[in-house]
Amino acid sequence: MSRIDNEIRVTISVLDRLLDYEPEITREPVASRAKSLRQLKQSVRRDLEWLLNTRQTVGGAPSDLKELSNSLAAYGLPDFSNLSIESADDQKRMQREIEDAVRIFEPRLEDVEVTIEPARSTERILRFRIDARLKVEPAPEPVTFDTMLQLGSGQYIVQGE
Repeated sequence: MSRIDNEIRVTISVLDRLLDYEPEITREPVASRAKSLRQLKQSVRRDLEWLLNTRQTVGGAPSDLKELSNSLAAYGLPDFSNLSIESADDQKRMQREIEDAVRIFEPRLEDVEVTIEPARSTERILRFRIDARLKVEPAPEPVTFDTMLQLGSGQYIVQGE
């Protein structure tokens, strides 16, 4: 392992540092870059799932309050329960809404692209992929999250890195 790999650390989010999944361990061991990167990816996956499973309040922001659409008041996604997964227009709207939400509310990702997979007529699931680059030093790390929207429950499941 090179000296640079040992020196460069990935900073974990404040929330993840405050959460203690192992309270019996009183001293945190120094994590390797690979372990820190893995933890960061898991954290992003968890936070994406929370974002996608949060519904926005009904009604948009007044047009004179432009910054409201970038605030916590707009966190989450609109309710897609009235859209058809077989409609190309509805799929395009879902894709755009998901990309916008991830770009605005997940600052650890850049170059976000959402690709909706063709719907299978027998399934009540919409599958899509979120491709992005995780902002880490010295160079961004490509990440992919395979995601499913279960239409019956409206629940999103995010899998991947």
